[in-house]
Amino acid sequence: MKMPAIVPGSPEWQRMVTASKVPAILGISRWQSQFALWHEMAGAVEPAPVTTQSQDMFDYGHAVELAAGEYWKYRNPGWKLSPGEVQFHLDDLAFPNAATVDRRASRGRARKIVEIKSARSLEEWGDDGSGEAPADYTAQVIWQMLISGIHQADIVLWPEYGRPRIYPIEWDPEVADDILKIVYLWVASISAGTPPDLDDTITTYECVRRLHPDIERDLEVELDEVLAVEYLTATAQSKTLDKELRGLKTRVLDAMGNAQFAMCRGHKIADRRNGRGDSISLYASKPTFIEEYA
Repeated sequence: MKMPAIVPGSPEWQRMVTASKVPAILGISRWQSQFALWHEMAGAVEPAPVTTQSQDMFDYGHAVELAAGEYWKYRNPGWKLSPGEVQFHLDDLAFPNAATVDRRASRGRARKIVEIKSARSLEEWGDDGSGEAPADYTAQVIWQMLISGIHQADIVLWPEYGRPRIYPIEWDPEVADDILKIVYLWVASISAGTPPDLDDTITTYECVRRLHPDIERDLEVELDEVLAVEYLTATAQSKTLDKELRGLKTRVLDAMGNAQFAMCRGHKIADRRNGRGDSISLYASKPTFIEEYA
């Protein structure tokens, strides 16, 4: 349906089920937890403020869209792309909804969604070499297909290092129906005031902090004994683990010298990356080597 575009971050947008929120609703988002999103959509907390660093990433992402769009057109001759984002809404659903696609491609009467993602590397993005897009991005695009009625889509991945890749996303009406059923339950839970359970993600932790910004001086609360013991034990252990990890990182960095990658029996263990200024950061790889070694 054609209607005035809803601005991301606006009160109307906050209440809507959008494509970017669907992975969190399904519990598969790498960026936001169910708990945090539920409280934002319920109006219990404001969305986390956009930091300077986040804004810089958004700006970079918009710039990448221009280059990635041109790359996609080279790989798909005869197709045209919309100059910018296109937003869709579906009146048939009983809740506010939206799907904003990065680009809408057209060739004659044919239409296709082109969604663009950026990442520091293919490995960081989560690609396992199968040529399949990660589940959270796939779910986002299927929602875009459902709302827009456009049942062809590509994701263009633009890595900071390496060549871009294109991931075709197939329309699956059964998956779309399953997603829609979960979304209806989600919307009902907001109306009923029944939030999801707590979890151990950073976004849930930050959400709980924002839920209770005030401190009532001298007020006490009695903790469950198990929770109290687990918390203090984990705190003590984390201090020991932090020190041990710092020592191991130092030894790995020392062994690497100026090398970019640390290898063991053909497996990448870690890599050195440039940080701010002249600093160097060490990033551990996925623990596949541990599984094989064990």
